[in-house]
Amino acid sequence: MHPLIEKQTLSEQVRSYVLSLISQSNLNPGDEIPSEKEIIERLGVSRGVVREAFQSLSILGILDISSGKKPKIQKINSNPLETIFNHAIVTQQVNYQQILGLRRAIEVDSAVLAAMHGNKNDYIKLRKIADKMRKSLLSSNDWDLFIESDIDFHLTLAEMSQNPLYALMLKALRGALGGSISAGLLNQNNHDEHKKIIDIHFDILESIEKQDFVATGLKMDTHFKLTMDSF
Repeated sequence: MHPLIEKQTLSEQVRSYVLSLISQSNLNPGDEIPSEKEIIERLGVSRGVVREAFQSLSILGILDISSGKKPKIQKINSNPLETIFNHAIVTQQVNYQQILGLRRAIEVDSAVLAAMHGNKNDYIKLRKIADKMRKSLLSSNDWDLFIESDIDFHLTLAEMSQNPLYALMLKALRGALGGSISAGLLNQNNHDEHKKIIDIHFDILESIEKQDFVATGLKMDTHFKLTMDSF
């Protein structure tokens, strides 16, 4: 028996073996790992055990197990984390104040990095999103479109930061983001308060366009402080 095949359930042991194999072989996204048949021959376990291990690694976003092909290493994606965050919200294990606290910790630095690394195309994209936010909230009162645009604004900043983990976290929080933004609008449900929301986003945008990362960080922190104070 292979030395790793001990203590855990067989499928957990196979999963641990595959993770060790990925690490020790310096595999990258898109690289293939041994097939079911090869793992069976190496470890002396059943096909069902290997399939269960592969399936669990697929759910975790580690393996792509498309039918008829060798398993491949997946690029990191937000799906597993998104499931956890949505479950936490639905089962009331966390609240929107706590979601906002997490966002604040991530997004202040994300905005600072966006101001440092952004380019002309980024600014154009961000301004189009901000214009859509303003129109949807102040003119057409389309909350759904505003929420979608607000999420896009913050996700674009995360992508501009050049730190893939920031974008990963915000994508995972997408469902919770929608809920927290909607709750914030309900707590600030008048034209003057809505205008303040739009104004702070344009203030952040203008600081980013000037590459003033200090002002950008301060304005993003102010944005979250005002939102959290409204709850």
